[in-house]
Amino acid sequence: MKKKIFDLQLFDESRAALLRNAIADYAEIDGTYELMGTGFTTLDESPGAQTDSETYVNEVTASTDITGYETEFSYESRLIPSQKAIYKLWKMGRDHATGDEAQLKYVRVELFNPIGTPSETSAEYTARQFTVANEVSDNSGAGGEKISVSGTLHAVGDPIQGKFDTVSKKFTAGTFAGKYDAPVVSGD
Repeated sequence: MKKKIFDLQLFDESRAALLRNAIADYAEIDGTYELMGTGFTTLDESPGAQTDSETYVNEVTASTDITGYETEFSYESRLIPSQKAIYKLWKMGRDHATGDEAQLKYVRVELFNPIGTPSETSAEYTARQFTVANEVSDNSGAGGEKISVSGTLHAVGDPIQGKFDTVSKKFTAGTFAGKYDAPVVSGD
């Protein structure tokens, strides 16, 4: 009987796909970033690339350019009033908030991509900050069921690249290299 030889790289940790908890989401509520965790069952990102296609006279196949983005973050959560982010989103819909009153700062943090070594006093990760408009689409729940709040956070303008410290809950705009990014070269 022939011995099977396994390619050990197939079992290498570097091939492991990330779990959803490797990305943290924070909403700014009354000047403080609150974790959008407990109570949220989904919080997905759709970049919404906008395209422009054109076929030139010497070609059969169209050429496509990316011309912009309409980023959206769809969410579903359980209405837990003690969770400040959920309560704020729900209240915006309940009160029929519009314009600036329906917007908030939102930060998406890549916990898998630390900047330096996280500690108890500072834990910085690559992040993006968005201004989002909150569209609450449903507040639902049948008799005896938990109340659900679902909707979409629509990006307003471009994201701001930066880092987020999960200890101090502070976002800093700028270009930062995390564990998986090429080093940032400073010009002398």
